Amino acid sequence: MKITLEQLGKMRERRLKAVPRRGEIALDADRHRWVQPLLLTFGVLFVVAIVADMVHLSRGGSFSQQLQSVPAELQQLERDIAAGRRVTAAGGLFSFVEPDGWVLQTGPDVAPYDLTLVSPNRVSVSLSAARVPFDDLPTLFKAMSQRERDNNVRTEVQTIYLHGIPAARRELALMKSKVLAIDFVKDRIAHQIFCEMPAELAEQYRPTLLKFIETYQPLTPPAPAKKTP
Repeated sequence: MKITLEQLGKMRERRLKAVPRRGEIALDADRHRWVQPLLLTFGVLFVVAIVADMVHLSRGGSFSQQLQSVPAELQQLERDIAAGRRVTAAGGLFSFVEPDGWVLQTGPDVAPYDLTLVSPNRVSVSLSAARVPFDDLPTLFKAMSQRERDNNVRTEVQTIYLHGIPAARRELALMKSKVLAIDFVKDRIAHQIFCEMPAELAEQYRPTLLKFIETYQPLTPPAPAKKTP
């Protein structure tokens, strides 16, 4: 099924209009699990980000309608990084600090990610983890690079360490936004942290977002029980 630019634009608008939910959090980590290794590992959402950026550009206007002052939001995020509420995703594959005042989105609209966090100023962080049949960064990097070549996307890639784990950091500047993704594998689980920032706010948010990314913790739950004959 083909998805038009208009449809992608509507999907994005629907995500940004979600209502904040605090308290009980049910993170559906198993829904759409069969597609997660493909999209998560191969980084195809860089292509989605490009298309969404083109849709917004064609409609004109600012990418972000600021609803809170940038310094106030960054100060709150810094406080949350230091002492915020930690949440563990359903399935136990990762945990993260939930920033106060950010909208938590789950379900089909954010697939293949398990969840997306959206700030009052439309900065978003998407998180996901999925089991894969390998456990090394070179294999992950090769898969990502091939997928980017297939979609004619070129990103700046750096090898970094997150909690002592080798990871690939990719960045891409678009017309209306900038995206930053961290990919790594631990215990045969591929993790991705995908950040998108309005272009005009990226330089202000990037340093604090990099600190926020460090609050992401990969977890290793017990292996699935083997089915008996």
